[in-house]
Amino acid sequence: MNKVKIGIMGGSFNPIHMGHLMIAEEARQALGLEKIYFVPSYQTPQKEVQGATPLQRLEMTQLATADNPYFKVSDWEIQQASISYTINTITHFATHWGKGVTIYFISGTDTIHDLIYWKEPEAILDACYVVGAVRPDGTENIDQAVAYFGTRSKKIIKLPVPAMEISSTDIRNRLSEGKSVRYFLPTVVQEYIEVNGVYKWRG
Repeated sequence: MNKVKIGIMGGSFNPIHMGHLMIAEEARQALGLEKIYFVPSYQTPQKEVQGATPLQRLEMTQLATADNPYFKVSDWEIQQASISYTINTITHFATHWGKGVTIYFISGTDTIHDLIYWKEPEAILDACYVVGAVRPDGTENIDQAVAYFGTRSKKIIKLPVPAMEISSTDIRNRLSEGKSVRYFLPTVVQEYIEVNGVYKWRG
């Protein structure tokens, strides 16, 4: 019997933007994923999450994904109220879903570069596939990072996605400076930021 393929997209989503959504949709289509679960982190390792509370980041993620029936949002990492390690999240969902599900962990363009520095990266690759977005022209030099994992490298999937130079950091900066973020974010997320005054928004 064929296993069900489900994606998990992790990140701080501070805030979630069109680039995140585009990568997730591209992964869903390319890999034939039945669902993709967005899992906002509570606290990202080695990176302080500033500007929005965990609950605000969760709510923005829920708003951004609500119109896509293939997208779901999990608050599991936020409920842990601790540093969010991918291995813990993958272990949780693998146990919850059981052996009938194959997990694909999806992240942005820096995933493959940084994977060797994550907590228990070999265990992550034993438990799931890791999908890293790459530019269609292949300009990222990631072969060395892939080679590091030897035979486990077959569990690393390079996902070519259209170039979309949007970052959450740039969005936060633009908001704090009173600049437009139209077309950077889903409209519902922009409206949430304005109403709730997130990121010291100045309209």
